[in-house]
Amino acid sequence: MNFELTKEQKHWQEKAKEFARLHITPYVKQLEEDLNFRSRLFELMASEGFFLLSGNQDTITYLLALKEIAKADAGISVAMSVTNMVAETIYREGTPEQRDSYLSKIATGSCVPASFALTEKNAGSDAKNMKSSVVRNGGSYVLTGEKQFITNADMAGVTIVMAKTDSNSDTHNSSAFLVDKGTPGFTIVKKENKMGLLTANLVDIKFDECRLEGNKLLGKEGDGLGIALKALDGGRLGVAAQSLGIAESAYEAALAYAKQREQFGKPIAYQQAIAFKLADMRVKLSASELLMLKAAWKKDQGVPYTLEASEAKLFCSEAANEIATEALQIHGGYGYIKDYLVEKYFRDARVTTIYEGTSEIQRLVISRHILN
Repeated sequence: MNFELTKEQKHWQEKAKEFARLHITPYVKQLEEDLNFRSRLFELMASEGFFLLSGNQDTITYLLALKEIAKADAGISVAMSVTNMVAETIYREGTPEQRDSYLSKIATGSCVPASFALTEKNAGSDAKNMKSSVVRNGGSYVLTGEKQFITNADMAGVTIVMAKTDSNSDTHNSSAFLVDKGTPGFTIVKKENKMGLLTANLVDIKFDECRLEGNKLLGKEGDGLGIALKALDGGRLGVAAQSLGIAESAYEAALAYAKQREQFGKPIAYQQAIAFKLADMRVKLSASELLMLKAAWKKDQGVPYTLEASEAKLFCSEAANEIATEALQIHGGYGYIKDYLVEKYFRDARVTTIYEGTSEIQRLVISRHILN
């Protein structure tokens, strides 16, 4: 068992850290408010190779880089995570023509970010209950329906959309499609006003008899749910890395503050109540990282890792919320003020237990493996 990172892993970790220092950290407020500015950042990230990292490097390398981006801003890391998930899905399921077309566009930045549309109003955790559907029309498909809470779909160059193709089947009734930006009938109907992750748009989309050529089918008809579940395994590792990045930033902010804030004649870091909080936070960080790396290692070995992905996603996201909460508590009243970044970490951490499968769904996945 070797815990030493390779030269390549260290390289990408440092590259992401330096990129975040130069291009993200100083501009977070501008990135939250200016979509053009954010688009230019995404193009720069593409040119640096961050959006195809999961396919061009091992999973550990990708997650270490993703974590460093998340430490600077979790919303930007969401775009990196989802785009890598989409690219990996196209590489795994796509035809040679689809791979050549879309992966080259992602690499050059002309098709970034990408988005992944599965969730609907009554089909969140219960993905089989989706109502969006497609019907064949000659050599093409006609897509009708709505999707909810889709990250960056308003900015995406391409969106993988899941829709029903066979209402008579319980397990093979959905398919995956590649829907390009600007496709007639594809409209954004609402942008959500969110609590956190303000650099990642969350939108509702509608498909009104959206015509897709036959070459937009990703994989085979009826394989949509299987494609989605494979993608979500990788996506959950992305959330684990995002959670760890948020948690590390919150911990580092709390540690620095506790060392300089004095009460009762000494820095509060040396008051046992605070010192013990910091110790618990550090242990949770270490455990989170090990679970994430274990799942990443299994994925790289080409063996099933669904259980490990759920374990990592569950623990890292829950730990991130606990650490961000304690970091805010250590800051006292200042933690509730927007002048201090810990308030942002607290808001950004909250959704990690909800998207890419809630904590309850992760416990369901884990318990099924235990009882199977």
